[in-house]
Amino acid sequence: MVPRRSVLLAAAGLGFAHGAPAISQEALSSNDRFYAEGRYLPTYLELKAKAEAGDEAARQMLSQFASFLGDEATAVGMMERPPHPSLARPDLDDAVARDAIEAIVEAARDTRIVILNEAHNVSGHRAFAARVMRALLPLGYDWFAAETFTSPQPDPHVRISSYVRGAPFLSSYGYYTHDPVFAEMVREAARLGYRFADYEQRFDQNAPDDADGALRIAAREEAQADNLIANILSGHPEARVFVFVGYSHALEKPGRGGTWFAARLKAKTGIDPLTIEQSMNWPAIASENDAPHVAAVLDRFAPDRPIVVSRAGEIVASPAYVGKMDLSVFHPRMAPVAGRPGWLAADPERRRVAISVPPLDELALVQALPLQEGTAGPPADHYLLTSGAAEATFFLHPGRYFFRQETAVGIRPAFGVMSVD
Repeated sequence: MVPRRSVLLAAAGLGFAHGAPAISQEALSSNDRFYAEGRYLPTYLELKAKAEAGDEAARQMLSQFASFLGDEATAVGMMERPPHPSLARPDLDDAVARDAIEAIVEAARDTRIVILNEAHNVSGHRAFAARVMRALLPLGYDWFAAETFTSPQPDPHVRISSYVRGAPFLSSYGYYTHDPVFAEMVREAARLGYRFADYEQRFDQNAPDDADGALRIAAREEAQADNLIANILSGHPEARVFVFVGYSHALEKPGRGGTWFAARLKAKTGIDPLTIEQSMNWPAIASENDAPHVAAVLDRFAPDRPIVVSRAGEIVASPAYVGKMDLSVFHPRMAPVAGRPGWLAADPERRRVAISVPPLDELALVQALPLQEGTAGPPADHYLLTSGAAEATFFLHPGRYFFRQETAVGIRPAFGVMSVD
């Protein structure tokens, strides 16, 4: 008697020989490689090529995406322009400066919601947000919400609300969290005991397809305020919340084309949030491209840490934000350390680690990933290494990491593991 297993194998073989032809497949796009394989370089190189060919949309996207790879010269530098000659520097002779974290902590005691903004192409803003997150913890702040956290989709989706200390951080939690600096902030927040919530506009809250720009802004801002209330405040009336947003979403008064998230949240809850601007205050790569208000602050105070500046009781800020937010943070211009950004090296919670890497004759993205997470989420730190480089410097939180390189054609096998004290 022929064994059943042999019959099945024979049938499978006949099916293979005489079955339908193989189904054709589509080639993986650079975005597919990014989201499915965790590969950054295909998208980066494609955007760079399109931007160099004059594609303005690709140029705008590259400015944001380059920040994910630690390419600050591209992320920040490619968008710089000298200020218009008609823009004058503010007179700061009688202005005073304070340490930004001290000012934020003092003001945060009197509210339950702190809203900090960022420019989406500046990783340094995310490093500062991590410092704010740490400083708010002793005041009882226990929730972290961010614009980037993915909201519910038509198909089932993993949400940031499920993320807790000890669990792998997933790439699907958000878009800007693909920046290792952002991802590390959220990992650290989980270790410190924060809970997480998304509040972004859902697909069923979109404005009609024929709506103009103003109506689209209004629909999104209204949805964001409603969602933050529903996802945190309604069920946790004593919650103290740190919210991280982009650009104008932190405006608590109408301006820049609409009534934004912070203003709507204030009106709906009666809570006066502490609103903090930093998106227009980052030093340019080339100092001659500094915005006039930034140049005036840097020349007047020569800060070595983030500061807030006031004059006659009024904050000094970008003209677009004056009178519409509570505080405006200015960052120092910092020299690189071992080829890495000075602001990253200045983080007291990170440790400087120099390692040997297998030299390659091509551009490579050298990465440090948390060993306990594997490849589930973004690296803890990574940056571009030029051809032939044999050493890399990382700035890492204490933990155990493995190291690998991504090239234009794929991810090479991990080459080492290390514990960081």
